[in-house]
Amino acid sequence: MKKTVLLMTISLLITAVMAQKTGLIPQSRLNTIVATQTNHITDEIVYPANEINDYVANERDQDIVVGNTWYDLQSNSTMAQRIYAYDDGTIAATWTRGVQSPPSYPDRGTGYNYFDGSTWGPAPTERIENMRTGWPSYAPYGENGEIICSHDFGAGDLIFSWRENKGTGEWNFFTLDGPEGYDFMAWPRMTTSGENRDVIHVIANLPTLQNGDVPYEGLSGATVYSRSDDGGQTWDPENVILEGMGSDYAKTWGADDYAWAEPNAGVIAFVSFGGIADGIIMKSEDNGDSWERITFYESPDPFFDGNGGDLPLCGGGDGYNDIAIDDDGVVHVAFGRQIHLDDTPDDDAWSYYPYSDGLIYWNETMPALDTAQIKADILPDDWSDFPIYQNGQLAAWTQPNGNDTIIGVATYYASLTSMPQIVIYDDIINLFYSALSIGFDNDEYNFRHIWGRFTEGDGNWSEYTDYTDDVFHIFSECVYPSASPSVYSDNYSILYMTDNLPGNSTQPSDAPTHDPVNNNIVYLPINPIPVGLNDGKTSLFKISQNMPNPATHETVIVVNTEVIGPVSLTLSNLLGQKIYYVTKNANNSGNHTFKLNVSGLESGIYFYTVQMGEKAITKKMLVQ
Repeated sequence: MKKTVLLMTISLLITAVMAQKTGLIPQSRLNTIVATQTNHITDEIVYPANEINDYVANERDQDIVVGNTWYDLQSNSTMAQRIYAYDDGTIAATWTRGVQSPPSYPDRGTGYNYFDGSTWGPAPTERIENMRTGWPSYAPYGENGEIICSHDFGAGDLIFSWRENKGTGEWNFFTLDGPEGYDFMAWPRMTTSGENRDVIHVIANLPTLQNGDVPYEGLSGATVYSRSDDGGQTWDPENVILEGMGSDYAKTWGADDYAWAEPNAGVIAFVSFGGIADGIIMKSEDNGDSWERITFYESPDPFFDGNGGDLPLCGGGDGYNDIAIDDDGVVHVAFGRQIHLDDTPDDDAWSYYPYSDGLIYWNETMPALDTAQIKADILPDDWSDFPIYQNGQLAAWTQPNGNDTIIGVATYYASLTSMPQIVIYDDIINLFYSALSIGFDNDEYNFRHIWGRFTEGDGNWSEYTDYTDDVFHIFSECVYPSASPSVYSDNYSILYMTDNLPGNSTQPSDAPTHDPVNNNIVYLPINPIPVGLNDGKTSLFKISQNMPNPATHETVIVVNTEVIGPVSLTLSNLLGQKIYYVTKNANNSGNHTFKLNVSGLESGIYFYTVQMGEKAITKKMLVQ
């Protein structure tokens, strides 16, 4: 039943001058594998209903499961905001839910669950809306309320669900239609701003394909912006193309390639980047009255739409982006690195390399990136001569695992390290993401896990953490993470989808990776929050992974310190509750051993934190 999996981690932090190899076993054939991608998103076609089949079930006791879905396409690329942790200890979580009659899913809509400060509610048995919807965005609304924006794909409208008190009461609804003559609008992203979070901001896509193949203001796919301060009764502006996103800047803007940042420091902003044309931030310091366009990726072909056939091999993005604003109003962006090629004219498609690796970080104090900095190497075995590595902008890449190799990559049109989520807390920039995990596979594809790294913004990155590397996730596909931008009681709150098969049942649209299965929607609290990066050259101390792990009786943790002084160990459970604490004095440098008796603990995941002075390191352990 058990499979031995050892995930190697980097023990020293990265510096811009230190050479670093990935340690992956070379597989040159992976650099030649290409696939096709277009701007047309067709996953929303409504098929004739049929009876639900008894597919593979997904059961996993150790996860905090808040809901489920058989419909498993949570986004075509960039994730919407799906989870929010409030400062009173409550949490709201949303997702696209559908369980009846695949592949049409007539019951598809917003799944919702609520944590009241002590327990999650039961998994929902129906959607919020009274019609078929998808793609929910969640935000606080009013003094104590909440609001969700999704799309009714059949009608081409945006559906807003809201109530005055989060977690309780009846939902109220209103809609937003597309501009006159372009009635189809979909794939929304929403946020709220203002002292009481009562100003609604929404962006959505007007796709030519669903609007009679007629360009909108010269764009074959337009992103439009709307704002309301009276609960959707009026909109000002309504469905406008912002200056910097018109036809004089691009030919098209793709659906799902955009996301809002959590408003901060009087700033609102969103990112938009399909991966080949310019990657941009639209930023407003006056609540949406005026906007500044900031380019973080300068494209070799800003008007790329797949028809040219003259795009050389170039390094760009995969369409999975995220954005955050720090307390000084500075905008931060992350995206998956992907290599593209278009050498066939007039086919409305291009080639991408599924084994493209790398997760890229950027903030607006940095100059714009381009393909020369990102480079066009597919799966490098040495990143040290990449400008993005040297500048501290390469946030993550695929991690080795002994002699294991990459088996295969299921289709998400994503990088091997992708689906980023940025959370900035206490001046620490945290990146959570879904990455191909070597050593975890089903003999056809590798599984993806939820990983994390953090930085203080100085170009140095912490060691890697795989948050789903235990025995309960040997056969777990962990994808579509959404992180709460707010932090409560030193907990990061992550929501993700998991089943026991890599890939999903909708992509590629002509030959999905697998049939529908039951997917769990999982809440992942990450605690304690990591604190204290070292100086990038030496660390005051290092700690080992506890052995054995999983532990049943006694487990040992070794601390290697270069200094003398008090060293403490704290053991916490998944909820962040401290259940054990011990301290000892390190009278000399070298190894010091902590022995823990865990025989009295319930089976599950725990975190141990070793602290010396102001520096602390946290690792995860499993008790059986």
